[in-house]
Amino acid sequence: MPKIGDVIAGKYRLEKVAGEGGMGIVYAAEHLVLKQRVAVKVLLPDAARSEAVVERFAREAQAAARINSEHVARVLDAGSLASGAPFLVMEYLEGCDLEELLELQNALPVAEVVDYAMQACEALAHAHAVGVIHRDLKPANLFLACRPDGGNVIKMLDFGISKSMKASPTDKKLTGQHVLGSPVYMSPEQLRNAKEIDARADLWSLGVVVYEMLSGTTPFDRDGVGEIFAAILGEEPLPLHERNPKVPRELSDVIGKCLRRDPGERWQDAGEVAKALAPFGSGAWNDVVPRVEQLLARARMLKALDTPIETRIVVDAIAAAAERARTGARSVPPPSQPKPTVVDTTSTASEAAAFAPKRRVGWILAAVAVVGTIVVIGLIKKSGDAPAAAVGANVVTAQSVAITPPPAPSAEPAPVASTEKKATASATAAPAKKAPAKPSTKGPRPKFLKTRE
Repeated sequence: MPKIGDVIAGKYRLEKVAGEGGMGIVYAAEHLVLKQRVAVKVLLPDAARSEAVVERFAREAQAAARINSEHVARVLDAGSLASGAPFLVMEYLEGCDLEELLELQNALPVAEVVDYAMQACEALAHAHAVGVIHRDLKPANLFLACRPDGGNVIKMLDFGISKSMKASPTDKKLTGQHVLGSPVYMSPEQLRNAKEIDARADLWSLGVVVYEMLSGTTPFDRDGVGEIFAAILGEEPLPLHERNPKVPRELSDVIGKCLRRDPGERWQDAGEVAKALAPFGSGAWNDVVPRVEQLLARARMLKALDTPIETRIVVDAIAAAAERARTGARSVPPPSQPKPTVVDTTSTASEAAAFAPKRRVGWILAAVAVVGTIVVIGLIKKSGDAPAAAVGANVVTAQSVAITPPPAPSAEPAPVASTEKKATASATAAPAKKAPAKPSTKGPRPKFLKTRE
């Protein structure tokens, strides 16, 4: 293991030990070039001997680096020591995690806990949007960091990495060697098979964390790991408002829905949880709700567009509609209709499957064409009736040309006169000695110009 004062990767000087867990040790270090304080996490020798642990360490480090959120600790660098042990470089955080805060205060105020939970919802939403499930959400992995302005912000740590690979028989919160996660915070489906879970498993864990922060104990508090498993799989937790009468019944119901054994009966995403929690917070983090909802909606849209070509089609169509709106286009060419796909009912299943992507592209093209047409029609309506008047004038002129009989042929060529002048001369009688008024070259002023005067 590296020692205090050692320089890692030629640029990170280790200053002190900031924390230690079952898998690794975290140092406070200084970047020698930037003079910036960072946190360096190194795997312990026992854990570094396991190829599976090393591979998982690297994979989850890459996943954490993809998550761009204020509420997730940023990964700045990664590499390996001379011994081969991998290390991560993360932003350095000052403060304490919620486990340490709970040791100082047995139960926290409702509004404060809800604010922490809403920030955790935003972190989970960013993770779930890129396909990362935390799998080990607990108070020790929610860090209350100090901001430069003096405020606090929740930072989520250790995505997918258990705190300890060797559980002590007396420590019921440590992670077992064959279980991914901390048993007391794990969902029933995660206990059965940690690989076959989705984002709703993290929502269960978040419910357990909030329950503990508001009551001082976990909903399935038992003496041993086996009893904890049995309680999670077969018992209903005591409602939160019965544990702590200061907790509103409505908030207790929100947390109770996080702890439904059937994932289909829980909240389905972090946006739903944040929206349900918002009325019970201080209001300082209410803007989390629209951000999370928009983020998850975009993630669902991109997931539905499961091929790059389809994504490009939609993006190009939206860009074209925006360009037409910017340049003030007055007309829209009729959308090209995709050719219908004929599928022989006697064809094999593989042949039918080959047509599926084409049908899906056709549906997307048709939907984009309809949306683009509606947008441009709306723009035309908003631009005022001046263009309509101009178009009407052209139509009248065309009609007058159509119904006016051609002049009789003569030996001398007749002077050329526009149809408009002829129509004006025939419709309006003028004095013989007075020259006809010169037609104005100015068109009707659009109505939208009047609003600017």
